[in-house]
Amino acid sequence: MPRVLALMAHPDDIEITCAGTLLLLKDAGWDVHLATMTAGDLGSSTLSAAAIARVRRKEAAASAALLGAGYTCLGIEDLTIAHTERQKRIVTGLLRAVRPDVLITHPPVDYMADHEQTSYLARDAAFGSTIPNWKALPPVGTRARRAAPPCAALPSLLYADPIDLATPDGTRAAAHVVVDISAVLERKAAMLAAHASQRAWLHEQHGEDEYLHWMRRVGAERARAFGKRSVTHAEGFVPYRGHAFPKDDVLTSALGRRLVKTLP
Repeated sequence: MPRVLALMAHPDDIEITCAGTLLLLKDAGWDVHLATMTAGDLGSSTLSAAAIARVRRKEAAASAALLGAGYTCLGIEDLTIAHTERQKRIVTGLLRAVRPDVLITHPPVDYMADHEQTSYLARDAAFGSTIPNWKALPPVGTRARRAAPPCAALPSLLYADPIDLATPDGTRAAAHVVVDISAVLERKAAMLAAHASQRAWLHEQHGEDEYLHWMRRVGAERARAFGKRSVTHAEGFVPYRGHAFPKDDVLTSALGRRLVKTLP
């Protein structure tokens, strides 16, 4: 059974950016695993870091259960994700434990460093996951005392859309592949709704109270790439084509040309 791992910085990042595609892959027979670098321990102005981390771990696990997926939190603190040797070894341990055929993560350029550092860690850990002399650390929060053996092959690497589809200069981020998620939009919304504490936090911290509506608007914006009225919502990706990584069009192979559009 093919397997996909979505690794992002915080609980709810996956649901916002790529949960629709993960749902489609699950329906197509793929095994799906979700992982976050942090438990979102800074996501509250009223609860302690430890208390909100417990809440958000439960929310992330509940969301993953709606998908029929596993969930791992790597235990890094918010705003401390960094491209360090230790964190790279931790992420490598995750990859060796899950052994994905496809890895989805943040784009290298996004609105905050936690996202960007996760992207760099995911790419480098994926590269190191096959190297016997690169030592990994077992994933935090598991019972494993030692890391799994090296992977046999590198996964295909996909960068999901940045938050708000925006680049640092405010222009629209490009996508090379877009996936029609219209049929699974409500299931994606249910997964995002599981993160109730984050919805409350965004409202209090940033004055936003349109958590689910915002997700829908972003999906509708990306759906324009299809040019079809029947495609109401979509998610975008940029495949990483770096040396040694697989170059095949993995999403089209898995989901078919009816659901996947490759852009010039």
